Amino acid sequence: SVPPGWSYEHDMELGRFLYDHSERELQNRDCTKEHLSSIEVSSQLEDFRATYLTDNQTHSFWESNGPRGQHWVRLNMKKGAIVKKLWLMLDGQGNCNSFVPRRVAVYGGTLNSMQHLRTVLINENSFRDVCILRDMKTYLPVLEIRILECRDQGYNVRLRGIKIKSFWEWDLILNADMFQQAQLVRYPLLEGMDADVLYRRAVIIQRYVGHRDSTVPAVSPGPEGNHALASSRQLH
Repeated sequence: SVPPGWSYEHDMELGRFLYDHSERELQNRDCTKEHLSSIEVSSQLEDFRATYLTDNQTHSFWESNGPRGQHWVRLNMKKGAIVKKLWLMLDGQGNCNSFVPRRVAVYGGTLNSMQHLRTVLINENSFRDVCILRDMKTYLPVLEIRILECRDQGYNVRLRGIKIKSFWEWDLILNADMFQQAQLVRYPLLEGMDADVLYRRAVIIQRYVGHRDSTVPAVSPGPEGNHALASSRQLH
């Protein structure tokens, strides 16, 4: 049953709390291999393949081998993975600046329906990891990183790797200890409420998300069906 005095605004606030809690859980977690289904590239040299983008080695890298301005990295995400942050790991070991990306664009969606998400101009002095996308609210089956331009009018591109922080849309570990008053000071509608009440309501939201993900594709087949409803993590 709905708690006494509970309203839609309380659900919104609880959704924000759950989302923020999941973000704290991801602070030191690399989810690239866990949530990435496969990776494709526009081209590659024989000894510098796409597999090096996820090997977590500092001495290896992917290098393209194609026409200037037509290089891309395509990330096929596992169903339900929502990206919090996406980094490019630049290759700063070599002496050739022209292989380093200068301007990149990120697109997301399905292969047949890609939408522009962000364009990033990378600092000319940077050889560190560069965050090129953050705070997605929905699952995107495909993320495509398009290297629009390299430094010094370079022809091909090198990347040491990619790194992703993400969460499963339905996978939030819930327990009553999450809802102690000290954790609720930024959520005035939840302050003063019993932790068990908040826990039970959060469980209902999580179950709803799980049922939605299993039933929506049958009701509305196709890629659009997967995005029809917002999860508890998207209530904010």
